Amino acid sequence: MQACDRRAAPRFRIAIPLHFQLAKSSEPECAAETLDVSSRGVRMETDAPPRIGAVLEVRLRMPEMITGWRVPEWRITGHVVHVEAGSEPGMYGVGVEFHYYEATTPQRGGPVAKVSATSVRLLIGGGASR
Repeated sequence: MQACDRRAAPRFRIAIPLHFQLAKSSEPECAAETLDVSSRGVRMETDAPPRIGAVLEVRLRMPEMITGWRVPEWRITGHVVHVEAGSEPGMYGVGVEFHYYEATTPQRGGPVAKVSATSVRLLIGGGASR
């Protein structure tokens, strides 16, 4: 009998380039690539592993099939839940649980919507929910 996957959201094994940095940090962004991703979190591989518990800001182009919205780029806040050895020497697998997303568009120059990763609620212009 197979162990049941009790995740709250389906995971997609897809490689998406991303950038991350410690929240509210002036340190430069680090590069990574997703190993799998869901609407609630990501497992990524990087040569610059953050510590467990660190709050990160992640920038990536999340496919519409995962979030349900077509957005050029997501800015996501979450925290590191695990760090493990990666597939190659010097690389690390990092698990990040998402707190919320901010949808950004190049034309508007900033966030246009916020989405809670746990309630999957769309907040536009500071209040309306989907």
